[in-house]
Amino acid sequence: MGAPVIVCGQTEMIGRVVIDNLKPEYDVIHFVMTREGGVKQIPAIFKGEQSPSSDSALGSKDYSRPPIAVIVGAAFNDDDTKAMMDASAGIKPVPWLRPDTSKPTPPLGPAYGQAAVARVKELLARLQEEDKMNEEKIHLY
Repeated sequence: MGAPVIVCGQTEMIGRVVIDNLKPEYDVIHFVMTREGGVKQIPAIFKGEQSPSSDSALGSKDYSRPPIAVIVGAAFNDDDTKAMMDASAGIKPVPWLRPDTSKPTPPLGPAYGQAAVARVKELLARLQEEDKMNEEKIHLY
């Protein structure tokens, strides 16, 4: 089973593609669809709650291992990400990954999700190599 992560995305269609393509290296344990959901759900997961509320059926729902990162999609802006980070600050320091909007991406759809996942995997591997997995800060993919 892959390393547990949380993914924040606006649509389950792209969420499914992201989740499928993160396997086998990563197990998306929870899929957050709104800022408000993330503000409530992410701190609960970081605190080890075994059945946090959810606004999506996506994700393995295996909360037995704490997440190693939060991956935020392009539908969430800086303020959304900051609100979710602030709500969970100091509970479990993990990297927060956000898209680098200056990089070109395919149009929304399956290819978009696949391109995002390739960049996420590359960034997570680099953060692990550089021993930065316990830093509570934003990294762009």
